[in-house]
Amino acid sequence: MFSIVSKFPKALWIVAIAHGVTDLSSGALLVALPFLKAKFSLTYAQVSAIALMQNLTSSASQPLFGYFSDRNPRPWLMPAGCLLSGVAMLASLWAPYYYLTLVFTAIAGLGMAAFHPEAAKTASQLSGKAKGKGVSLFAVGGNAGFAVGSLLLATLLYGGFSIKVLLYILPYALLGIPLIQMTRKLIRPEGKKPGSLKSFRSSINWPLLSLLGMVLSRSTVAAGISTFVPLYYVSYLHGSEIYASSLLTVYLATSAFGTLMGGAMSDRYGSKRVMIYSILPISLLLYLFPIAGDIGAFVVLSLASILLSATFTSSLILAQRMMPNNVGMASGLTIGLSVGLGAMGVLALGKVADVWGMPLIFTVLACLPIIGFVLTLFVKEPEEVAPGLTVQISK
Repeated sequence: MFSIVSKFPKALWIVAIAHGVTDLSSGALLVALPFLKAKFSLTYAQVSAIALMQNLTSSASQPLFGYFSDRNPRPWLMPAGCLLSGVAMLASLWAPYYYLTLVFTAIAGLGMAAFHPEAAKTASQLSGKAKGKGVSLFAVGGNAGFAVGSLLLATLLYGGFSIKVLLYILPYALLGIPLIQMTRKLIRPEGKKPGSLKSFRSSINWPLLSLLGMVLSRSTVAAGISTFVPLYYVSYLHGSEIYASSLLTVYLATSAFGTLMGGAMSDRYGSKRVMIYSILPISLLLYLFPIAGDIGAFVVLSLASILLSATFTSSLILAQRMMPNNVGMASGLTIGLSVGLGAMGVLALGKVADVWGMPLIFTVLACLPIIGFVLTLFVKEPEEVAPGLTVQISK
């Protein structure tokens, strides 16, 4: 696996690490919610509002940031968005009132939204011809940050809230200087037309809408697994919390392998082909999950995670190729809006569980990849025409 990413420039590694640091706030919020509930004596609805606030601001506004990035490249959005997400997340923990926590959580989401389109576009351009591998490295950085963010804040809150929570900002401070230096050295490709609403409208067609529909179905499946696997084992089967958390850990860990392999195979075989062969088997795996047994559940979820991650990388690459003059917008639509809407789909799945029972959730989830497969059939893969991006080396 190391050979896949070992030859990339230092600048791409910095962008990938910055993606991880920015997404620390997404993972940290999962640990912060119980702390905030106890601090303000919140109801579950009020706790849900905090999570919803971050999700809405970080996902719904990404296409807008992508549009402005396409109109005029703004590399400064990467360090600014990264730092803003960390500072606002930390401020939400110190806020003396609930409404201020909501405000700071929203600001943290805006910081993440500002970072992602510009960073995803930069990662694609820095990757040269090996866009699949480069974008997959960028995506793995975000996955790692999400996982580490929960662990980092849990460690800092262990034993109670104290001044040591300020250490949460340390990764942002350490990355700030190299990230700013890297963005100052970026040389934008010449001859590339700036993105506009006209170029965006011209790229809207059935193949692109089909791709976004596939991303929406895939995102709903991914969010559904993360949400309902622990609930299925702990709340429905009254099983071990350790076993449920172990399943989720394995599911999240194997996604890194799938992300890297999906990017490498997209470079070699094409993004559409990767999606075609990856998404349909997920349906069978989710159908087998409730009857797979203790060990079989680990195998099923691991395979599903690898295939889901492969479709994420390939869909992001393909969206950027289908919108060559609006790469930032393409990144905002796939990473932000569609993924955010997929998370909102979990609310509908929760209603299904309340009315018809928890086991039906996995039947519904098993049907969604079939829809994604059908939509992928209408996707057309264009030729790669976008120029690369370089970093000026100071002599």
